[in-house]
Amino acid sequence: MSQEEKSDIFLSYNHGDEEWVKNLATSIELEQYGDRNLKVFLDDWDIVPGKNMIKSMEKGLENSRYVCPILSKNSIDAEWPNMEWSIAISSDPSGRRGRIMPIWLGNCDIPPSLKIRNVLYCNNDVSFKKSFSKLIAVLKNEKLPRGTKNNNPVQETSHSEQFPLQYHDELDEQLASNLFPVTHLPNHIWNGPIGSLTHRDVFEHLRRTIKGVHPTFLIREKRIHSFWNLEHYNCPFKDLLTASNIQQETTKSWISDPIKNTWLIELLNRALRGYCWDLNLRYDKDHGRFFFPPFGGGNRIETWHTGKRKSTRGITTKHTKGKTDQVFWSHQSLRAKFMNIADEVFLQLEPGWAFTFDGEHPLTGRDVGIFSTKWTTKERNPSVFYHVRFWSNLLSHSKDSISIRLGNEKVTVDVTPAVIDLPVGIEGDFNPIEKVFETADKEIESTEIERTDMLQGDETNE
Repeated sequence: MSQEEKSDIFLSYNHGDEEWVKNLATSIELEQYGDRNLKVFLDDWDIVPGKNMIKSMEKGLENSRYVCPILSKNSIDAEWPNMEWSIAISSDPSGRRGRIMPIWLGNCDIPPSLKIRNVLYCNNDVSFKKSFSKLIAVLKNEKLPRGTKNNNPVQETSHSEQFPLQYHDELDEQLASNLFPVTHLPNHIWNGPIGSLTHRDVFEHLRRTIKGVHPTFLIREKRIHSFWNLEHYNCPFKDLLTASNIQQETTKSWISDPIKNTWLIELLNRALRGYCWDLNLRYDKDHGRFFFPPFGGGNRIETWHTGKRKSTRGITTKHTKGKTDQVFWSHQSLRAKFMNIADEVFLQLEPGWAFTFDGEHPLTGRDVGIFSTKWTTKERNPSVFYHVRFWSNLLSHSKDSISIRLGNEKVTVDVTPAVIDLPVGIEGDFNPIEKVFETADKEIESTEIERTDMLQGDETNE
């Protein structure tokens, strides 16, 4: 067979990606390999009109050193690309020969038969540049590029300081956070004169006039601030006002004001504490965390939907420790607070553990540190993210948003966490955000088993 009949790489693609693929093929064929340029097999370039397409394609696959399936939302369910890379996979099912190099353009799942290969990520300009360098190195039988390009000499630093600079990959990566964006706030905040009345005085008034959770308010500079319209006939604060000079301000102006911004966050966090109390959560003021007390004197079990399945977990559990039969309770806890970042308001959920001696009052002393270490030492990032999802699900009553009443107004929080875009990561160690949820489901089960084993090793029994 002549060299002209051979190709270095076969590009398998859907015609919805034709323009991108032809640009890639052109760039590859500009690269010199020995005394010639690299050669691409592309159907539009190499299959002669009138020839048998199937035989021409099979011959092209057979005579190409490498095969690159182009993975995208266009190609993933298309018949021709699937057939082409299925034929190629049959010649190297385990990936041992390294003949198949998938190229991922994003917006689709990678088929299991291709996941075992070293995928080239080309979903943005930065990742394409890095993956293209790797692809050309493979086609030229050269060593893969290492590290990052840096014209400055490496200064003497510790290994921990050198590591991120030397070994990170320049690719876009997304990380799910524990911040949940506020999607709705009341448009206005009202204030009026209240004289010398204190917060306690206002609370006493609310206890006498309102059943259930009290509307949130704040007293600053002898004026009461609230999301309630103070001029409304049904406003619970109306009888407390000492004059009629009521003012109305926009919530937007409070967000941009460095002082009133803190007032806004305090108002929201006061409402959040009332909302959690209404859910029967207890508040540990010293540590700023919420937890559930025992249910009817016994363990508390909660059932929730992870998105894929129904899950049951013990959130308040009674234990006895050691030969003394010391009783204590473990509680899955939550630090929750509203916060402002770059003029945007978020709800931060930070899961953890609390320990009480009677199910209500926090445990103190040396045991707290010991228990905390044993409960958290085996928890990995997916497990923590699983806890975050649990609390967001609970606070939202398994709905798409958390809705907290602010008197006759409300604040709404999306239960989908904010995502952080990073320009660096680890090539191949990346899951799309939608896959992180599935990972967390699997991770939590082994973590709970490991924690149980530790407790048994310390003569601690439930």
